[in-house]
Amino acid sequence: MKKLWGSAVAISLLSASMVGCTPDTASSSQGKDAGQTDSSKPITLRFAWWGSDSRHKATLEAINLYKTKNPNVTIEAEYGGFDGYEQKMKTQLAGGTAPDLIQLDQPWLSELGSGSELLLDLTNQKSFDLKGFDATYLKNFTTYNNKIIGLPMGTNGRTLVFNKTLADKLGIKADQAWTWDSVLEEGKKLHEKDSKMYLMNSDLGVVQVMFSSMLRQRTNSPMVKDDYTLAFTKEQAAEAFDWIQKAYKTGVFQPLGESQLFSGKTDQNPKWINQEMVAIEGWSSEVIKFKDTLPKGTEIQSVLPAAFKDSKTGAAVIRPSMVLSVNKQSKSQEEALKFANWLLSDTEAAKILGDVRAVPALEPAKKAIVEANKLDKNVADAVDLAAKNQAVPDNAITQNSQLGDIGKDIIQKVAFDKITPAQAADELIKRYTDKLKELKK
Repeated sequence: MKKLWGSAVAISLLSASMVGCTPDTASSSQGKDAGQTDSSKPITLRFAWWGSDSRHKATLEAINLYKTKNPNVTIEAEYGGFDGYEQKMKTQLAGGTAPDLIQLDQPWLSELGSGSELLLDLTNQKSFDLKGFDATYLKNFTTYNNKIIGLPMGTNGRTLVFNKTLADKLGIKADQAWTWDSVLEEGKKLHEKDSKMYLMNSDLGVVQVMFSSMLRQRTNSPMVKDDYTLAFTKEQAAEAFDWIQKAYKTGVFQPLGESQLFSGKTDQNPKWINQEMVAIEGWSSEVIKFKDTLPKGTEIQSVLPAAFKDSKTGAAVIRPSMVLSVNKQSKSQEEALKFANWLLSDTEAAKILGDVRAVPALEPAKKAIVEANKLDKNVADAVDLAAKNQAVPDNAITQNSQLGDIGKDIIQKVAFDKITPAQAADELIKRYTDKLKELKK
């Protein structure tokens, strides 16, 4: 599939160079009522996103509101679950069949913005005002090759979300300063007391985040430096793999063969639903769905993820919850930009959307949902907590999906006790080094 993706990108770029791109016909919409378009000409926009039922319902309601303001505009909603969404969008973008507006996960931008011309550069678009966005935030997370190719739809913080009601019952202090050692100690003790119980979730995606967090805390750097060299040592990688292996062996983690069935949808894991798992490491944008699958009245609490006592950076990753991008091949770029501008900044839209994409990135939208009591306290607490304890952000190359696949493959071997931590570290360094040479070319 990756070979197909690479070939499709090449074909797409060749086609674009032959037929040219849609000219920029955008004109300033200043002075118009919020969300109103300039023309009565019928326009159809396709808008794709993934999410929960609450996100779907709120987004569809916002689309309907936009339609009342702009009767000439029809927005075709293309939405569903997260599984398969990334590859679907990449394939559609490469093949020239992608929607006009696309919700994307921020790490995907590193590949979509590396030398390709698939997403519209939003830097100097007349139909969209970037002034409300924090310039540093845009630079760190949505700018590639000096082009802004995505707009933050919300702000996400990575925290530990505890079933506090359950933790209190079990005598686990949820809001303690969690270290990697204390996670092992508490989790092992819990599982030895009751073999059905696990401290936290453990699918490959989550464990990979923990692995990179451990290395980041040791080095105060992303795993790969901007010059395509490794920031970590063999000893540091082996230490992190050793911790992961112990977590699986001692029952801190649910066995990978079970947890991986619920990758990206931990809220549907029976261990969480049946209160046999105490905590989930996840994003603030997921907090509501984590809570919704627990019995009514269950209290949850967000706390900082684990850290070394001598960590060189913060414990929490913070980044856009998701980004909104415009397909460069869209034949209705101006109208797509106008809708994007309205969706992210209009206070009426904000009140409808609430916190379904975490905390809005623009201050007027955030203020509107706070005043309308549409910001769940648990979501707000998670974002605020992460923002005060930020880890050094990942750069583009560290987020490369091919490197990510290598990491997951090796973590899987460690989880099933197929290799030692030292062997895993050797394999990671060799495979990363080989792949980085290839990517650098």
